[in-house]
Parts: sequence; structure tokens; C-alpha cells
Amino acid sequence: MKYIFIFVTLMLAVLAALPATAQAMTKPNIVLILADDMGIECLSAYGGTSLKTPNLDKLAAQSMRFLRCFSNPYCSPSRASLLTGRYPFQNGLTTVLDTLDKEEIYLRPDQPSFARQLKQTGYATQLVGKWHVALEHKHNTINEFGFDQYQTWRIFDEKGEKTTRYWTPYLIRNGTVIKDQIKERYGPDVDLELYLDFIKSSAAKQQPFLAYYSTCLPHFPWEPTPDSVDKSYRQPYSGHKGDPKYFPDMVAYFDKQVGKILQTLEELNIADNTIVMFLADNGTDQGLTVQWGNTKSIRGGKGTLTDRGTHVPLVVRWPGHIKTGTTCNDLIDFSDFFPTLCELTGAPMPEAKIQGQSFAPQLLGKTGTPREWIHIQHEGKRQVRNGEYMLNNKGELRPVVELWQEPAKPIENKDSDKEATVRKSLQKVFDVLGK
Repeated sequence: MKYIFIFVTLMLAVLAALPATAQAMTKPNIVLILADDMGIECLSAYGGTSLKTPNLDKLAAQSMRFLRCFSNPYCSPSRASLLTGRYPFQNGLTTVLDTLDKEEIYLRPDQPSFARQLKQTGYATQLVGKWHVALEHKHNTINEFGFDQYQTWRIFDEKGEKTTRYWTPYLIRNGTVIKDQIKERYGPDVDLELYLDFIKSSAAKQQPFLAYYSTCLPHFPWEPTPDSVDKSYRQPYSGHKGDPKYFPDMVAYFDKQVGKILQTLEELNIADNTIVMFLADNGTDQGLTVQWGNTKSIRGGKGTLTDRGTHVPLVVRWPGHIKTGTTCNDLIDFSDFFPTLCELTGAPMPEAKIQGQSFAPQLLGKTGTPREWIHIQHEGKRQVRNGEYMLNNKGELRPVVELWQEPAKPIENKDSDKEATVRKSLQKVFDVLGK
């Protein structure tokens, strides 16, 4: 018994003396992949039939697939809500940052950040692709939000002119413009190289990591990819949207990149300890039409407070923890990712109040506390939505309809008990949140 006691005491001492990196090895890595302008109708896993996404379909088959995840109608407010766990009216970023006169509108660094929280618990953090919660030529706040390393497309150059994001891209890497080093290269390729290098480096150090791939794909301008057969259409950016015929190529190229990310996790033997999350920042562009099923054509609804503008894919994989091939019908709001990531990684929640609600229990096969409503906003237009109805801040109540039936019309000349109850319930949300 004496020797057993001595052995146990020694083992406890050894465990206590382990460096922080060794203790952190049990924490799951986070691979967060955010597509740009890709509604649920773009994916075969959600019923889309006109675009090829084999790697995303494979990922979905290995994951929990969420059927009711909702973004804001434009990317800047969506990305801000994702990062801060707060709705646009609370974090201050309610509009898309697309013109030079909005350079003083940006997400303030005093807002919460899930990257900052994970960093506190020993995570290496990286952002690659598109930031778009500030115009970096004027306010580069990426490090302040907790990202150790980054590479992003800078929207405006030193002259205040819009830049290119695909061929011969205008990128900044950790504060330095690298456009001269990457002439004639394809922006997403440059991004993926750095992204995979970060994953490999973190794995070699046995340090848990948050790798946020916020790609520009498949947002316009619709241009040929390195895999496109027809590469005749390549023009400098001048406000054009490009040619929609290249949209399928861009979706396919993004899907190919997802395949490379998943393959890298396997080759490094860290796939089982890595949570992979894929989602999109808003619905498909209004200039595009995608087939859903055999007979239905869905026109993109980006920029609208409809399901076509805000209903986005979400799949989450964590081998051995999340049951493969499952679906979840709970409502998911973009603000929910902050508390979910904190709960899954053991990171502390911030002192500042957030509005997100963790869906980590659902991922792990538990009931959790499903949302009764979600909040969507663009500038002064807001709406709260439950499973059957949506109410905007003008008091208009609309039924939730299938994508191909949108936009839904306001309910007229009806005063049923159910609708009155729903209106009262959703109005109470506005009353509590603030109008």
C-alpha cells in the first residue's frame, strides 16, 4: 500500500508539472469555414441539383446537418454577429461595408470576440480570407479581436480604389500588403496555402488551434477559376459582377478547397480531435438562379429579409462526439456560434453580455435549450422569426413559406387566435430587445 501511495503521488506531481501546451492537447481544434453568398439551395446535401459539391456533401454525411440556420441578409452584419455573439443593433455594425464613405463604420474592438476567448485558453488563432467588419485601409482591428495571424483581402488600396480579390489579388498579411509577391496568382489559392501552413505548424507544436477560413468564394465578380475550361473572361475590378456562367466553377473550386482542408486533417492524424464547422454568411446573390429538386428554380435573395436571403447551410463534424449523418431542426442564429465555441473548447465566456445561445448540447446528442425565435437585421430593418411566422419592426406579420414561394405576403383580413398569439409573442421579443 505504501508503494502504491508513493506511485500515485509521483504521477500527480508529473501531471501537475506538465507544460500548458501538453495539457491543452486534449482541447479540440476548430476549423471554421465560412462561404460567401451561398444559400442552402447551392448544396446537394440540402436538395440543390445544379451545382457540384462532392466534398461538402461528404462532409455533411459525416456531420450533423442543421436545417434551420439563419444569417443576416448581408455579410458585414453576419460576420460581426458571428464574431461577437451579438445582434447588429447591439454590436453597432448594421450595414454592409461596400463603399469608401463607410470607412468610419466598423466593429469596435471593445466588442466581444470568440477568438479572444479561445486565445485565453491557449489556442493559436488565425483568420484567412475576408474580414469585412472594418475597412482595413483605415481601421485594421484583426489582431485586437484575438487573431494572432491573418491574411485578408483589403477592399480599398492607398488611392481609395476598389481592389481585386481573385486574380492578382490585393492581400495584406499580418499588416503588410503582399500584392507584388502574388501577381497573376489566384487569391483563394494564396489564402489556402497560408491556412494549411498554419494548421500544420500548430499540429507540429501540439497546440490547439482556431483556423477561420473566411473565403471570398463564390461571391462576385464571377470570374474563371484555375480549373475553368474557358478562361477568356478576366477583367480588372470596375464595379462589374462578372459572368454568372462562372458561378458553378467558383462553387466547385471552393468545394475542392474544402476537400484539401479535410485531407490535410487526415494526413496530420488530427481529424478526430478537430471540430469542423461549415456555413455561409448570407443567401445567394439575387443575380443567380439555382435549381432545387427536379422542377424548382430558386432565385437568390441576398439583401432581403426573406429565407432566400438568410437561410444558410450549417454542418458540424467532430468524429466520436457528433453522431454522423444526423440532422437538427432547431433554429440557429449567427450569434449562437460564440457561446457554442466557448462551451465546446472550455473557453470562458466574456464579462460583457452576449445574445447568442449555445447549441453545443444538440451537437453532443442532448436536447439542450432550443431557440424559440431568431433575429435578423439590415440597417433599420429588423425581423424576428419562429418556426411558422416572421414579424418585422413595422408590425407586419408574414407566414414562413418554402423558398420558391417567397417573398411571403403579409397576412390580411385575418384575426385568428393563433396569429394573435404569435404576434403577441414575437412582439414581446422586440419589446425585450428594444425597438
